[in-house]
Amino acid sequence: MTSTQVQPRRFDEAWARVLAQYRNRPAILRADGAPLRTFAAIEEERRTWRDTLGGLPPRSAVIGQLGNAPGWPALFLACLDLELALVPVEGSMPVEQSSRIAALTQARAVVRTGQAVEVFERDRLGWDEPAPALLKITSGTTGLPRAVCCRESHLVADCRNICATMGIRPDDTNFGVIPFSHSYGFSNLVTPLLWQGTRLVCAYDRLPRALHQQLRTSGSTVFPGTPALFQALAGLPETEGLGQVRLCISAGAPLAPEVARQFARRYGLAIHSFYGSSECGGIAYDRVGRQDQPTGFAGTPMDGVEVRLLEGDRIEVCGPNVADGYFPIADPEVLDGVRFRPGDLVASTEAGLRLYGRVSDFINVAGKKLHPSMVEEHLRRYPGVIDAVVFGIPSPNRNEELIAYVVAGPAVTRSQVEEHCRAALSGWQVPRDILVVPELPVNDRGKLSRAELARVYLERHQTGAGLRLS
Repeated sequence: MTSTQVQPRRFDEAWARVLAQYRNRPAILRADGAPLRTFAAIEEERRTWRDTLGGLPPRSAVIGQLGNAPGWPALFLACLDLELALVPVEGSMPVEQSSRIAALTQARAVVRTGQAVEVFERDRLGWDEPAPALLKITSGTTGLPRAVCCRESHLVADCRNICATMGIRPDDTNFGVIPFSHSYGFSNLVTPLLWQGTRLVCAYDRLPRALHQQLRTSGSTVFPGTPALFQALAGLPETEGLGQVRLCISAGAPLAPEVARQFARRYGLAIHSFYGSSECGGIAYDRVGRQDQPTGFAGTPMDGVEVRLLEGDRIEVCGPNVADGYFPIADPEVLDGVRFRPGDLVASTEAGLRLYGRVSDFINVAGKKLHPSMVEEHLRRYPGVIDAVVFGIPSPNRNEELIAYVVAGPAVTRSQVEEHCRAALSGWQVPRDILVVPELPVNDRGKLSRAELARVYLERHQTGAGLRLS
C-alpha cells in the first residue's frame, strides 16, 4: 500500500487491495515453511464460510474454536460479510467452559477445526447499537466469563496502531505460536494479514527445541511471544541463531530483564515488551528493546493511543481502539466506549511506563497491606535470580501468608534467598515459603495468575503433587 493511497476504513476494503496484489502468493504457512493457503485460497474459503453460515440471522454470535489453524482469516471475513459476531475461544477449552460461553453469548453456531460446524436453535441476542463484530471473552473479578464488545472500527484502529508502532511490514512473516483466539494473537497475527498481507505461520509445538527449529525453517521475521517462551529459548544449549527473525515481541506477562539479556546474548536480538488488554488492544510498547529497565517496563504509548495518568498510579486509555463495553453486565466506570481504566498499577518514568502489579494484588499480612511487587523486586536483586512471583495464601492467625516462587540457576538455594530477604525486609515481609523453580508456571497465553498460584500451592501442600497450572 503506497503512501498516496487513501487508507481503508474496513477490513474488506484492505483485503481487496491485498488480494489484488498478492493473489497467488503463499499467505499462511506451516511451521516448516510449506504453504497452507494462498491469498486466493483464503478468499475461496471466505466464500465457503459465507455459504455455510449464511442461514444464521444477522447479529448472531458464532463461536470460533479453531486452535492455531489456518481458517481464522477467512472465517473472520465471512462473519463480517454476514454481520455475525465472532467469539474466538481457545481450541483446547473444555466443553463445559465453552458451553458456558455459548450460553452467555446465545451463540447460534460453534465452528471447530476442520470446518466442523454445530448449529443451535436459540434466541438471538438483541444487541444495543452499535452491534459488535467481535466478542473477546475475559473473566471478571468473580472468575465468571464476560465479553468485551468490539466493533470492526476498534479492530482496524488496533491493527493500524500495532503495524505502525512495531514496524510490522507487508513483506514480513509472523510466527504464530501464541493462541490466535487471544486478543494478542488475533490482533498481532490475524488482522495484519488481512490489513496489509503480512504472512502468517501456524505453529503448534511449544517445546523449546521444536520452537527453535520452527523459527528457523519457517522463514519467520517477526516473533510475537511470551516471557516463558523467550526464557525457554534463552536456556537452550548449543543452538544456532533464529534464522530470519528480526523482531521479537513479548506480552502476556512482565518480562524479566535477565531473560532479555540472556536472550540477547544467545541470539543477538532485543525483545520488545508490549502492554495491551482485551478492552482496547495495544496500549504501550518498548520501541528500543531496553535491557536496563526493571521487570514490568512497557515502553511508551502506542501510535494512535492516548494514555492519561491518574492518581494512585492508575492510567486511563483513550482512542478509537477502545471497545464499547462489557456484556452481559456493563461496567462504565472501567470501560465505556470512550476510555478504559485497567486494573494495573503503572509507574510513569522518564523512560516510559512500568507495570508493577494490579490493584487487586495487595496482600493483608496481620493487618498490614503489602503489594507483592515490593518483595519480588528485592528477590530479583539476588545474584543468579532471574525472576520471581509472590502471592498470598489464607492464614488463620495472620489473614494471609506470603509465598514466593523464584526462578534461578542451580547454584541458588532456598536458604540463600531467605537470608537475602531477612537481611533487608521486615520480618512480616519475608515469605513463609520460598520455592526455587526452573520456570514460573503460566498458562498457554503466557499469563500468570496469583489467585491460581495460591490454589495450586494449597493443593500441592495438601497432596504433595507437583507444581503445575491446569
